[in-house]
Amino acid sequence: MPFINWIVLSLCLLLLCLLPGLGEPILSRIERKFSQFARKRRLAVVTIGAATILARVLLLPWLPVPQPKVHDEFSYLLAADTFAHGRLANPPHPLWIFFDTFHVLQHPTYASMYPPAQGMALAIGKLFGQPWIGALLSVAAMCMAFTWMLQGWMPPEWALLGGILVWARFGIFSYWMNSYWGGAVAATGAVLVLGALPRIWDQRHTRDAIIFGLGAGILAISRPVEGATFFIPLGAAFLWWALRMDAAARGAAMERIVLPVAAILVCVVGFVAFYNWRVTGSPVVFPHFIEQREITSAIFLWQHDKPPISYANPQFDDFYHDFLPGLYQPSWAAAVGQWWYKSTDFWEFFLGPALSLPFLALPWLLREPRNRLLLAQVVLSALGLWIVVYYHAHYAAPLMATVFVLLMQGMRVLRRLRIFGTAVGVGLIRLIVLFSLLVGPIYFVQAIISQPNSLYEWMHRNAVLVLAASAGVLILLSLGTKRALRTAARPAWIVGSLEFLLVVAIVLQICEMQRNLYADAFPYVDDVSEPFRNPVETQLAALPGEHLVLVRYSKDHNSGEEYVYNEADIDHAKTVWAREIPGMDLGPLLQYFQNRDVWVYEPDEDDSVVNPYSPQRAVNARDKPAGRSPP
Repeated sequence: MPFINWIVLSLCLLLLCLLPGLGEPILSRIERKFSQFARKRRLAVVTIGAATILARVLLLPWLPVPQPKVHDEFSYLLAADTFAHGRLANPPHPLWIFFDTFHVLQHPTYASMYPPAQGMALAIGKLFGQPWIGALLSVAAMCMAFTWMLQGWMPPEWALLGGILVWARFGIFSYWMNSYWGGAVAATGAVLVLGALPRIWDQRHTRDAIIFGLGAGILAISRPVEGATFFIPLGAAFLWWALRMDAAARGAAMERIVLPVAAILVCVVGFVAFYNWRVTGSPVVFPHFIEQREITSAIFLWQHDKPPISYANPQFDDFYHDFLPGLYQPSWAAAVGQWWYKSTDFWEFFLGPALSLPFLALPWLLREPRNRLLLAQVVLSALGLWIVVYYHAHYAAPLMATVFVLLMQGMRVLRRLRIFGTAVGVGLIRLIVLFSLLVGPIYFVQAIISQPNSLYEWMHRNAVLVLAASAGVLILLSLGTKRALRTAARPAWIVGSLEFLLVVAIVLQICEMQRNLYADAFPYVDDVSEPFRNPVETQLAALPGEHLVLVRYSKDHNSGEEYVYNEADIDHAKTVWAREIPGMDLGPLLQYFQNRDVWVYEPDEDDSVVNPYSPQRAVNARDKPAGRSPP
């Protein structure tokens, strides 16, 4: 953790040693009510899902429905549109060269290169009128599944607390909710596997075996590589458990547990083979394999770059020959750099400073065999993430399930922590929970405040002073009322309430310090409202007729910003987006779409407007060398 976090942690431990019962009347009552509610297991699971949906919907005036802007998002949306039309793939377009774009196959079919699970989730949303509804529902399902999973590993109050922590960190402000990249679907698959496993061991119900198999299936069609490294140790433990039984028990387990899991996995393999066949023409060729033919840079750490490939457009040349090779060049130093980069990114997104503290209890957790299995699973999954060059947080979504089981087990141990005979663990866990609940709203408030007032600016500049002053007031309040608390019940509640408010103020200030000093340690998305293609799409949607937009890039265009993406049924789309390729005749394209209004879009000049197509400008652009911008 950064040095400032250790200072804050030391201050909190000092306060807890001096004042171990901070806000006790209020917090104890909250915890009692919370435990009573958590014992209603099904209601707790449903409540987490409803809270996820309700909280995000209520924030729509400030956090509107996100606009896609990343290559991957458009590819997933193509999959969603394809599935919503009742197809697994689309026929290739005769003029595909003008529609060719990143992470989308043009041959042998027109389809997304990605596994189908995220596209399926977005397709559900599309059937409701907006693909983002699918992302919303998938995150709500993930939060519910986390609560259910943890109920199989620990008492219900800890399970519900874990579900709330997942909701607070990922369910509202992260890009899993506020984009179309996904993450929640794969995490849900991993959670179903990990939640079913202890139930199978302890209860041996066929229902849990079915859930175990379904979770493995979701992993196979969402993050197959990372899902495999996640599943291998758990699947091995499942088989070892079944084989170690005596003969009589083994027969019953085979019938009630192993056979249902095997049947589901056979169905999953059959579906994957059928999907591959529909998209690539071969049951053993994944769509990703076709995309990898376009990639000349290393995919695994030990690989070297392949010879350059000639591309039809300069954007592919820049992305595949310059950008991707720049991410990694094979060497031990670069491989170590990849490890540290991925470890840091994982820590920032999934944990941050507060949620790292429970892992101090890891040595005590390893006394339990099941926790040792989880640690082995973490190690294998981490190695799997390391050896692949490319990384985003949603690649590690399966691993998140194991991490949060260990996290919550660590919190249970940490709650019993005593320093010099003083019970500080309870207070420390309370501070961790308060921080985790309040840090997201702090990021949100700072993002929507356009002109902070003078008081806010002063507190921002003097964060450490305000924190020290709040702690001092808290100490004086507690010490000054110590005698009264021994005999008077009513003053105890009053003082306890004041202590609780001061504790909240201190935690808010700590959240503010993290936001200002280490903003990346919380997964907040601050570009949801970025328009990208939306202004032009809105303009053209309001005009009568159908449209063809010719996207004309400058020579300095950033290939990470791609605008040529289309719907599954290109010919019947309201607006078709095509790439103007230097040196390539537009005549066949214009002839094919002769009944459409034709526009030119130059996003590097002004990404908010389109201009009517001019044949003379097209001639001038065609006469320019490849890679040069038109006049």
